[in-house]
Amino acid sequence: MAAKNVLGIIFSNAYDEVLPELTALRTMGSVPFAGRYRLIDFQLSNMVNAGIPQVGVITKSNYRSLMDHVGNGKPWDLSRKRGGMTILPPFNTPETGMFKGKADSLYGSIGYISSSDKDYVILADCNVICNIDYDNLLKAHIAKNADITIAYANGIPPAVGSATELTLDADGRITSDRYVDCYSSNVNYSLKIMVIGRTLLERLLHEAHGARIDDFETIVINNINYLNIYGYEVTGFVRTLQSLRSYYEVSMEILNSENRKALFASPVYTKVRDQFPAVYGISANVKNSLIADGCKIDGEVENCILFRGVTVAKGAKLKNCIIMQDGYIGDNASLECVIADKSVVVKPNKKLCGASNYPVYVGKGIVI
Repeated sequence: MAAKNVLGIIFSNAYDEVLPELTALRTMGSVPFAGRYRLIDFQLSNMVNAGIPQVGVITKSNYRSLMDHVGNGKPWDLSRKRGGMTILPPFNTPETGMFKGKADSLYGSIGYISSSDKDYVILADCNVICNIDYDNLLKAHIAKNADITIAYANGIPPAVGSATELTLDADGRITSDRYVDCYSSNVNYSLKIMVIGRTLLERLLHEAHGARIDDFETIVINNINYLNIYGYEVTGFVRTLQSLRSYYEVSMEILNSENRKALFASPVYTKVRDQFPAVYGISANVKNSLIADGCKIDGEVENCILFRGVTVAKGAKLKNCIIMQDGYIGDNASLECVIADKSVVVKPNKKLCGASNYPVYVGKGIVI
């Protein structure tokens, strides 16, 4: 595979600010998703499925949960003597301290990048949920003799401050890009996933550091007329998280079997926890839901996602909810359109009701 000549870099903290409720105590990469996964699982699995043998995970803050999840990389077959997975901690050069942007964070890991013997680097964020074949992306990059190849999707761009619209010519070369200030129409927008030559990346990072440029997107824009920068369209199920509402909506989309087939077309690996299968009591009534192992259900559950170890007591009713790991829903409690973080306890007879466009969020460990 061509991807064996690739170094993968994942930004675990990128866009934490768009999901403050879920990233207050964790990185974007360690946000739980789809019953048993974390967001970083999708990018790690995409890279491993393509045969990328070396992955660096850049962290900045709140990364204890991330380290607990990824460990030494064994679930992704990245626990190796050579290559494998490396956590790149939030340290920069002595004179600058904590990094400020992607370019700054990459420059802080310049030693790790330079020590690699790979010719190409793939950069990816964790807030993009998709199943992308990185081997095909790299082959397209090589076939076009590109300096940089940016993965993009066609649709309404995410409402984040750095959403970028790409303009491409007939050959797929990017002729211009701009930050999107209107999110109402379909455009070709960047997924913030790109392939770049390792030596070119090093040169651009040194230049950016000298010019005190912290944002890597600015570096790309500054060189769009001087480098061969191409686009690579990603189709299928592609979603970019941009708010708590979008997290809720994308999670609900996963309940559709066609969307699940598209997202999990290639294997998605995660940390394994040895727990008993879900137990359904005599009074349990479950419809169109994802139920993880370790759950105990004696109530009614409809259109919900229950993570590992969730208990739904007798008489409880859940509809359109996301209940994360080790949640407890007491007898005769009623929840609709609720996102409950880890270890939330809802006492008997309590009622919580949100809306599909404004779900109620209950923070980690809260007792109601």
